[in-house]
Amino acid sequence: MKKLTYLFLLAFVGRSMAQTPEVITNDKTGWHKISEKSVNFKRDRDEFTVMGADRFASLKLFVKGASVNIYDLEVYFENDTKQVIEVRSPIKPTGESKTYDLKGTERAIKKIIIVYNTNSNAKDEKATVEIWGRKSNEVPVKSAIEMPGVVLSDKTGWHKIGERTINWKLDHDEIMVVGADRFASLKFYAAFASIDLKSIEVFYTSGDNQSISINNPIMMGTESPIVELNGGERSIKKIVFVYKTLADQHSEKALVEVWGYKTNADKN
Repeated sequence: MKKLTYLFLLAFVGRSMAQTPEVITNDKTGWHKISEKSVNFKRDRDEFTVMGADRFASLKLFVKGASVNIYDLEVYFENDTKQVIEVRSPIKPTGESKTYDLKGTERAIKKIIIVYNTNSNAKDEKATVEIWGRKSNEVPVKSAIEMPGVVLSDKTGWHKIGERTINWKLDHDEIMVVGADRFASLKFYAAFASIDLKSIEVFYTSGDNQSISINNPIMMGTESPIVELNGGERSIKKIVFVYKTLADQHSEKALVEVWGYKTNADKN
C-alpha cells in the first residue's frame, strides 16, 4: 500500500510541476536508482532535483537505446557547494560509466546536471540515461520517512503539508513543499510530547523568504497560533522550523505536523 501511495504522489507531482523532483525513499546501504531521462537530441543538458533520502557517496550512469557522449556531471550539494566530474567518455547502449566518488564521503545532493551530446545512428534512436547513487551510510542520515510535503488538493481550507519526528539531538528541521504549494497561513500541531517552537523561516518559490519569531511552547496535543504569510497566498518552496525541548517529558521524541491554509482568493 505504501508503494502505491508513493507512486500516486509522484504521478500527481509530475503533472503539476514543470520538472518533477526525484524523491528517494530508501536509505539502505548499496546502489539506488536516482532517476532516468530520455535524451533529447535538441538538448545538451538535463537537470535532476533530488529530494528525500538524498545522501550518496558515489555516482554512476547507465545508458540504454543509443550511445551517448557524456561530458560532465555537475553535482550540487545541500550546503550550496558544487563538484564538477569530468566524464568525457561515450557510453554505449546497455553500457555504464565508471564509478565516480563524491568529495567528502557521503553527501546530501540537491541536484545533478548532466552535460552530453548524442551519437548519430542510422535508426535515429533516442537514448535513455539512468543515474545511480551508492549509499555508504558511513555518516548518520535522516530517516527515509522524512519525505517532502506533497500537497494534493487545492481546495479552500486547511491542509496537512507534512510532519516530522523531532530528534532531540537536533534543533531544527525542514520540510520541502511540492505539488499544490500555495498557502496564506501556517500552524503547527505537536503530538507525543511538547516542544518550544522558537521560530520558522518560510522560503518561497519566488526566491524570497520570511523569518517569523514564535517563541511559544506547543503543549502535547495542542497547536500553535496561526501564522499569516506576507503578501497573501504564496507558493512555498520549503519551511524550516527551529525548536528546543521542554524539560520533564517522558517521551523521547515528538511528532510535529505542519498545516497550511488555502484562501484561493486569487481564483475568485
